[in-house]
Amino acid sequence: MGRISRNYCPVALLAMLIAISFPASGTSPALAQSEPGSKSELKALKDDVAQIKTDLEEVKRELRSIREYVRRATRPAQPSRVEANVSISGSPTMGKKDAPVTVVEFSDYQCPFCRRFFQTTLPKIKEEYIDTGKVRYVFRDFPLDQMHPQARKAAEAAHCAGDQDKYWEMHDVLFQNQEALQVEKLKAYARSLNLNAAAFDACLDKGKYGTAVQKNYEEGVTAQIRGTPAFFVGKTRPDNTIQGVLISGAHPIPVFRQEIERLLRQQ
Repeated sequence: MGRISRNYCPVALLAMLIAISFPASGTSPALAQSEPGSKSELKALKDDVAQIKTDLEEVKRELRSIREYVRRATRPAQPSRVEANVSISGSPTMGKKDAPVTVVEFSDYQCPFCRRFFQTTLPKIKEEYIDTGKVRYVFRDFPLDQMHPQARKAAEAAHCAGDQDKYWEMHDVLFQNQEALQVEKLKAYARSLNLNAAAFDACLDKGKYGTAVQKNYEEGVTAQIRGTPAFFVGKTRPDNTIQGVLISGAHPIPVFRQEIERLLRQQ
């Protein structure tokens, strides 16, 4: 019996060696059939067993490396911190002008996630920070025309209502009636808010704020916004701009609280 070939599958070879070393009951051991002088063959088997053990340890190390690689490769990527210089000039604001922190929202009136923020998170920001004079809140338009074809005209309607000092009232009505933002509905909402119907209709029909809404959208794109809602949170500055950190998505209040509190501590 010569030395066992290295071409054997390690598992198969190990099974063969176990069968040889520990035969089933009633079967003559394979080694007992060998000549007494076949010590070289026994040594060859032992050498192969030792090599198999070494190979198995190497396989284990490789498997651990593979598992670690897969774990790292499938770990969700941490979003990079995006900052941008954002203008608030001419935009509707809520809260004290000299509040130490400013939150700018870029939003779409047909976006369901924007409505979620409006319903769940904005009231808490208002209660904790806007009403207490700590945050100035600014709204800017970012209509996603391909997905939400009525959002742009709805944004114009809010500005038209703003001509009669009812911007935020219209803002709320639009989110509360997100599924019905056709032009005739927008005009009906204006009447429900007791606006001057003729003035509102003329403003909306002539597209008085079409250019302003488009400017909001373009500046949002420049600030690296790709979806709605998107927010920039930064220190209030006297030049009607902020250097803000981007928060993307309709996050719950703790996400905003963390960034707002960080800025307040720096005051």
